Amino acid sequence: MLKHIFQTSIFLLALCVCAWWCIDSDNTPSPHIDFSKHTLHLPDTSPYNVYNDIIYFDIPNSEASAHASAIANVSNVSDKYLMLLYFAGSREGARDVGIYQSFFTFNKNNKNVKEQDSQIGKWSEPQKILDAPLLSNLSGKLIKKLGNPVTFVDMQGRTHLFVVGVSMGGWATSKIYHLMFKDNLSSLQYLRELHLSPFLNFSHLVRTPAMLKDDGGFILPIYHELARKYPLLLDFNHHLDIDSIFILPPQNLSQLQPSFVPLDSHSTIGVYRNHKVLNDVMQVIECAPLCKHSKPSNLRNYDASSVLFNALDSTFLLHNQSSRPQGNKREELWLYMFDRQSQESESIDFIPLLRLDVLLDSEVSYPSVALDRDFAYIAYTYGRKHIRVSFVPKSMLKAKLKIASEAMQ
Repeated sequence: MLKHIFQTSIFLLALCVCAWWCIDSDNTPSPHIDFSKHTLHLPDTSPYNVYNDIIYFDIPNSEASAHASAIANVSNVSDKYLMLLYFAGSREGARDVGIYQSFFTFNKNNKNVKEQDSQIGKWSEPQKILDAPLLSNLSGKLIKKLGNPVTFVDMQGRTHLFVVGVSMGGWATSKIYHLMFKDNLSSLQYLRELHLSPFLNFSHLVRTPAMLKDDGGFILPIYHELARKYPLLLDFNHHLDIDSIFILPPQNLSQLQPSFVPLDSHSTIGVYRNHKVLNDVMQVIECAPLCKHSKPSNLRNYDASSVLFNALDSTFLLHNQSSRPQGNKREELWLYMFDRQSQESESIDFIPLLRLDVLLDSEVSYPSVALDRDFAYIAYTYGRKHIRVSFVPKSMLKAKLKIASEAMQ
């Protein structure tokens, strides 16, 4: 009898602690996010210079494997132009995996030369900036392995790093850690482990960058991977506190690695990595300003990371799609245009513009994007051996958009 009373008391105490935590932190997950209360930042639409060809760079990698790159334009916050991060080691999930950093700098005046090649600038030798022992020391937690770096510069000029860390088991038991670059991007300041649940605060991962808010805050897409796989949005204010956690509509189970971009200042569109459900049809969600039920698209997603980005007053999608029925589903990386005319339809359409790269029987996957006036800088895994970065001229994208628009008429 006493044992039963004791167990009941412990259970009730735990419920009280949970309720107090949710009320005190205001981090109770919510099924609704109202984008009318946020002003999202939209990319610059300045005139661009005309370039004719895509320029490819292969980033040297001394490790056996490299994957999951993140690229950012850091020209406004440092003396470098682009920063590339990725994880590398003996294999994904190994304890020797570290986060590596490389910078791109244009050769003086060469960016304005029309006839371009890989001599327009150079990437620095990649340097390891974070590994499991260092993150363990910074966080005071035992961390055995790292993965999925995400970086971006907010509207206050702060350069963020979010990274996934695992203390035990596999990725499904991971946590998200928040750091910030300092000293001209040469060192890291540890901020915190993201506390997203009062109990069992794990199985949260990050893969794609945030949507920036004009006030210096941002909305970061993340996902939960253990058992019921589902996407979430974290609303950070300009003080870098999490104001709210939003679980996206409940039918979005088995949907991972959400990628979101603004459609305008108060509405967004998102896509997911489909984890082997819904006949592999890629799902699309629109929040205008409230998030609606997701719609099917005209594309298949075979458990791969797809990424949206905005440029030239259009929304683009980077997506793996193989032309060979028996080919590796990640062996081709394509660039698509979001057809805004399909928003009112039952299915969302993406129009193919360009096959960016191909590596038969292997993968060109996990893309990330940085932008400036002239280029979309697209980084991605190349055969798990190294990271490749493609400089895609906006003038080329504009020409592809024109051809696609004419074909749709």
